[in-house]
Amino acid sequence: MKGLRCTTCNCEFNRACHCNAGVIKVSKNGVCETKQKRRYGIIQQNSVNIEAAKDFDYDDGKELLIQCDCGECIFNKNRICTGSIVNMGDGLMKTKCFSKAKSGN
Repeated sequence: MKGLRCTTCNCEFNRACHCNAGVIKVSKNGVCETKQKRRYGIIQQNSVNIEAAKDFDYDDGKELLIQCDCGECIFNKNRICTGSIVNMGDGLMKTKCFSKAKSGN
């Protein structure tokens, strides 16, 4: 999958809204379990986002695998996310998948 956008404001893998984790694990509740907080938090995240400008060395076509345990999501096929575009971001308490969709929605 190539269409992942991550807007979490404090994750070691987030570089200018792109995830560098390679494999992302999403829980049954749609929570990103791959997130790792940065040592210096949001301040360091802002610095990394500036350094990772699109015209530098970031590969926009990097393949990612999203392992999803959310059984009620229509994009979950055999524990792999098949959504063409996935949005991860900060919820009230956790980093969540905002692309999670139940059948019938």
